[in-house]
Amino acid sequence: MSRYVGTSVGRVEDPPLLRGDTEFTADVTVPADIAAGRSTAEVVFVRSPYAHADIVSIDIDEASEADGVVAVITAADHNVRPLGSVFPEFFDARYAMPILAEGTTRYVGEPVVAVVAETKAQAIDAAELVVIDWEPRDVVIDVNDALTGTTVLFTNERRARTRTPGAGGPETNVVHELQCHHDEERFAEDVVITKRIWNPRQVPAPLETHVQVTAWDAAGHVHIWATNQRPHGFRDQLADVFELDPSTIHVHAPAVGGAFGGKVGRTQDEHALVMIARQVGRPVRWVQTRSEYFTGATQGRGEQFDFTLAGTTNGRVTALRCDVLKDSGAYPGVGATLPARFNVYDASGPYDIAHIEFASIAVVTNAPQVSAFRGAGRAAYIAALERMMDLYAAEIGMDPVEVRRKNLIRADQMPYAAASGVTFDEADYLADLDIALANAGYDELRRAQRARRSAGGARQLGIGLSTYHLQTVGNGGEEEARVEIEADGRATIYTGTTDQGHGHRGAWGQIAADVLGMPIEHITVYEGSTDHTPTGVGAVGSRSLQTAGVAIHTASNELVVRASNAAADLLEAAASDVVTLVATEGDAPEMRFHVAGVPSVYVGWPEVAASVHGNGQAEEFACGETHNIGDFSAFPSGCQIAVVEVDTETGHVGLVKFVSVDDCGVRVNPMTVEGQLHGGIAAGISQALGEEMRYDADGNPLTTSFLDYGLASPDVLPSFELVASETQSSFNVFGAKGVGEAGGVGSVGAVHNAVVDAVRHLGVEHIELPCTPQRVWAAIDEASR
Repeated sequence: MSRYVGTSVGRVEDPPLLRGDTEFTADVTVPADIAAGRSTAEVVFVRSPYAHADIVSIDIDEASEADGVVAVITAADHNVRPLGSVFPEFFDARYAMPILAEGTTRYVGEPVVAVVAETKAQAIDAAELVVIDWEPRDVVIDVNDALTGTTVLFTNERRARTRTPGAGGPETNVVHELQCHHDEERFAEDVVITKRIWNPRQVPAPLETHVQVTAWDAAGHVHIWATNQRPHGFRDQLADVFELDPSTIHVHAPAVGGAFGGKVGRTQDEHALVMIARQVGRPVRWVQTRSEYFTGATQGRGEQFDFTLAGTTNGRVTALRCDVLKDSGAYPGVGATLPARFNVYDASGPYDIAHIEFASIAVVTNAPQVSAFRGAGRAAYIAALERMMDLYAAEIGMDPVEVRRKNLIRADQMPYAAASGVTFDEADYLADLDIALANAGYDELRRAQRARRSAGGARQLGIGLSTYHLQTVGNGGEEEARVEIEADGRATIYTGTTDQGHGHRGAWGQIAADVLGMPIEHITVYEGSTDHTPTGVGAVGSRSLQTAGVAIHTASNELVVRASNAAADLLEAAASDVVTLVATEGDAPEMRFHVAGVPSVYVGWPEVAASVHGNGQAEEFACGETHNIGDFSAFPSGCQIAVVEVDTETGHVGLVKFVSVDDCGVRVNPMTVEGQLHGGIAAGISQALGEEMRYDADGNPLTTSFLDYGLASPDVLPSFELVASETQSSFNVFGAKGVGEAGGVGSVGAVHNAVVDAVRHLGVEHIELPCTPQRVWAAIDEASR
């Protein structure tokens, strides 16, 4: 019987964090055997002040002579050729990202020169002495301008390598395209709505910016400590860029102060540091400033949706089309493909819609690369889809709740084989909708709203909902785990996952402890390093439990079988006669191996482990497993309801209530799940009400600090009312579905719909995200005219 899984176990990561004992990357001291007596130098980058400009000349003479300077490095000082994208099937080499700008810069903040000095202050001072002569070029910021191709960012003559033949072709800003046949007959309905919805760029905004320490050892191996979500992926990418054997690259992710998709190892700075450390022959450290983060770190979203929805006058959606125009930023990466990779399979959301059409185009622009951000490729689309459902309800004069009731997939249809070819696992969308409505007091809220409208006051009430689901992992996925029984009978787990605050160590311990029948305190977890496991995908796509968690479970079960065989020798019995019992007589579980029918004579893990290790057979007690989910990506889902108060005279939005019913399947650690939901919901609310990276026509960022970037502060967030919904998934042994992105996927649409709902009676049809006071007031003012 399960003792740990399903209970709220305290996070083992928290005590050192609270004591200030946790080692972050900026705290790393390069081990003596790697440093070999060499001190760590500090790196500062000189960055482009132009969004698009040719580099006429670079004068580094004065900077090179400054106090404490070790080296000043430009693109002319190394021979590392930029490599075609990490997705070679999508992008040819012309779009490759140089590790330092070569000839032309393509966004404000692009690194051009690396200054290496003994101290950070000396590096900063010397960087100010670098003189660069620039020739500005035309800038492309708007995705529609990029699509026209009047100004093209890349030519075929760029210095780059490619993995695949055929690089070249017409010069264009389009880097990825997914086409779809349009069947106009399917859209010949009584009600047809078209709407363009924009989801702006965001920064993931972690507490900790990018930090990296890099050192080469005497054997020619490079060691990297980085704020990175995917150490193994970063290793493999560096192996490609620098043409190295992956076994010579060691990437470690110490404690990471938040990532949210923004730390997947795709930036020029992180690549350049490997070259810089090799050039100067000593360890180097780079700590990104917050202003550098805003101008140069990877961003999320940046998606334009052109929707067409067809339906009947009684509320049934019969056809849906969406054409996405995606901002990839200057150097296309994973973000350019995300809308197509996920939404081509899940464009219908949780709705039973007979005909779906989805197409996507990604273009390059003169802004930082768009990568992943919580709910990447799905959150923006789902939020826009939920707006479309509300627009449809308004068009036919029906309550948004009733429109959803008529279109949500029913529980008796699950698992549901979508027309796109993907299968949705078990859920009860309609039941979750009803639970959310009851907990929010929906009918009473509507009565209160009508009363306020009748009174005509400035403060109007808005109620918005979002019925969501999202595909996790996506297109298959695997993760490796190894479980070892030590000589003292305790266990050690190694996985390819990486924790950025997810609570993996506790969850992995819970899973193994239940199978192994030992106290969770007897289990140690190691992850976030290429030295722990040969492979690993890391923290992306709400995937860790479905992959690594299952691998740990499988490996632990195999160890119990092996231990039973070893116990048979100690008990002088046949292996087939040995059974197991997890005793719970004390405060901690105890696995007992005994002969069937003789439970009083038994051995435990300490005795069995001592015997196996003593016989020189320790490898028998190390079991590795890689779990691949194949076509079974789980779909967490739920219903979220937001209640806002809008001041029609100022446009101010106050969030007064938020109810969230979330079905993430079986919850291994409910406390950790709630923490993930809290963080995701807060991120979604922040996106809906204020977050937006803004640029002027010349590509200059207008949001360069938390003074002008609208990150929500705690005072604008109400207490979230969370209701657990647990529909066990048949897609994995735990029945779990993933939770890391769920809160943020549903909350954007709920808040967005609530804001528009508050002022719809004034003639406002739609407000673009984020719903800032200026935008809300302007929409009211325009409607009044």
